[in-house]
Amino acid sequence: MTHNLGILGATGWLGQGLGLGLLRRNLWPEQHLLLLNRSGEAPAYKAWPGVRMAKDLADLQENCDLIVLSLRPEDFPPAGFAPGEQLLISFMAGVTLAQLRALAPRARLVRAMPNGGAVSGTSWTPWLGEGLQPGDADLVRGILSAMGDEVRIESEAQLDLLSALSGSGPAYPALLVGALYTKALAMGLQPAIAWPAVRSILTGAAPALGQGPEAAAEILKAMHSYRGITSAGLQAAEAAGFSQAVAAALEAAVAKAAAMGQEKG
Repeated sequence: MTHNLGILGATGWLGQGLGLGLLRRNLWPEQHLLLLNRSGEAPAYKAWPGVRMAKDLADLQENCDLIVLSLRPEDFPPAGFAPGEQLLISFMAGVTLAQLRALAPRARLVRAMPNGGAVSGTSWTPWLGEGLQPGDADLVRGILSAMGDEVRIESEAQLDLLSALSGSGPAYPALLVGALYTKALAMGLQPAIAWPAVRSILTGAAPALGQGPEAAAEILKAMHSYRGITSAGLQAAEAAGFSQAVAAALEAAVAKAAAMGQEKG
């Protein structure tokens, strides 16, 4: 059976990342993909003429048995939102399963949290479901795989934590890079020298850390054992409260994720 998949918010960065990922990887037939957004235009999909723009939300709901909700939480629910027994996959932070259930009592529900890698196919997407039927989990995995890796988790508490952690995408590395770059300029480097130097830290980190948390621990152990330049920097960062600042950031983000669900209730 071929399913019709509708994407509500199809030209936002997550919705478009999903839609284009499905098409580029040949994971979904273009003639079974329907899109809906505010403008009614989707130039990024021009290479797939079989993709159809839905006339309105009623058209999308009537013709799709799978619907992805890629909306901002403050824009939900849109006028006319009244799904039936469809499989709904929500990308919205802070909109809980209970809140979705109240608006879609007959639907099978999934909440998923892609991150900034969705556009490049490198997302790590946690998800959980409620009321799923046999075969639904495989459908969800296939759809989410268009953006990268996916993993099924156990609870919305875990999703709140992961929204704050993996859901942040490149934000925390960008914060570190920005601080390093600004300080390098202040200490006398020219931008043409400072930026490649800072960028090399990130490009070199991914392969070095790819083996897991043990690799990170070994790197720090080795740097400290040299008792040299990097060790001095690491010690100063810890003394200034680096670990505490990161912990505070994660706790604040998790609290915000939980509060968003309560605010929508």
